[in-house]
Amino acid sequence: MKRVAVIGGGLAGLSCAFSLKRRSIDCTVFQPETQAQGRHNAAFYLLAPDLFRNTFQLIADLDLASEIIPISPYAGQVYKGRIYRHRVSSAAGLLKFKGLNIVDKALLPRMAYLLTRHGSHLNFHKPETGLEFDKETAASFVKRELSQNVLNYVAGPLISTLFFYGSDETSAWLYLILAKHMYDVRMSTVRGGIPRIAAALAKDLNMRGHSVREVETDGAHFVVRDERFSDVVIAVPGDRVLSIGGIGDLLSEDDRRLFQNTQYQRVVSVQIETEHPLDGRCYGIAIPRIERFSAATISFHDYIDPLSVPNGEGRLTISGGGPNVSTARLLDDLKNLYAFEPLSTKVLEWNPGMPKFPPGRYREISEFHRRQRVRGLFFCGDYLLGPLIEGAVTSGLRAAAAIQT
Repeated sequence: MKRVAVIGGGLAGLSCAFSLKRRSIDCTVFQPETQAQGRHNAAFYLLAPDLFRNTFQLIADLDLASEIIPISPYAGQVYKGRIYRHRVSSAAGLLKFKGLNIVDKALLPRMAYLLTRHGSHLNFHKPETGLEFDKETAASFVKRELSQNVLNYVAGPLISTLFFYGSDETSAWLYLILAKHMYDVRMSTVRGGIPRIAAALAKDLNMRGHSVREVETDGAHFVVRDERFSDVVIAVPGDRVLSIGGIGDLLSEDDRRLFQNTQYQRVVSVQIETEHPLDGRCYGIAIPRIERFSAATISFHDYIDPLSVPNGEGRLTISGGGPNVSTARLLDDLKNLYAFEPLSTKVLEWNPGMPKFPPGRYREISEFHRRQRVRGLFFCGDYLLGPLIEGAVTSGLRAAAAIQT
């Protein structure tokens, strides 16, 4: 009889445990209460259902489908210190954007051509079909195929506002996936915020507020905190897998290298309450790196989910990534764009934050999935697919399906 331990209570681990429970498989989730602030709290919206297909199905399975609310896809972008607003991924919006010159705008149809030409190889859920695009950075690809300015004000911000790192350290494959699905984007959220998904997943699970420092095995069972399990799912961030005692001994040298090579970007967010909404015309502001702000993005909760903000007040989150980002620098950035006085502030930091996918990473992951490991040992996390909610959810569901098999 199967009895499964899931080590890690983020979206990946919770999705795995929820799926196992629906299959009537006994499952225990180990997650220290001090680490309960999962990285999903940094996400404010969902992308298109054809990209986030497993996430939307999971929302339906949780009886939250009626709580999905659409977000009007208007965003702002900083150019020379000022904010310009347009419909996201709208050709007309981009053609009006002052950051692009006539030559750049004439190149935009080429992006549509490239996506049409290579579309059959661009499947987020099957990265092995597009490894030919995993050989160079997004920056190199866009500069060669389009222009430096398109990189600065179109491709670069698309990456940095979602993942908080740069196009010069991101696989071209990941950028093409984003471009494909952002071309005619549909955005939404769950009323009350994305954390409702995690809360609903955890509601009826067997959760243990304990850290796991070691996993032992006698060949037939795994021992986790003096309990015996038939299977173990490691659902902690990839760069922390090998810090769990005993796991490294169960892996091949190639598998250990994958975890050693897993890198994350530190992310800092400041949630701010204001007397009135600061900007009622868009869901967020993208700040290109060339503008030299610490912040990468501003998200307006009062626009995304108006009912979540009481009494006509304003609520926003300004975020940035990297070792030098601080609360003070983020607040200074915001004051350079808006005149405001905060009613309150709340600081959140994720370290690790977003997993990085530099060139060659998807090939490394594809090889990892093809290798055999110790029977009963499984892994899940967004670092094994892509730095989106869908990456975490899908990897968790796949781990559950593999256990059932």
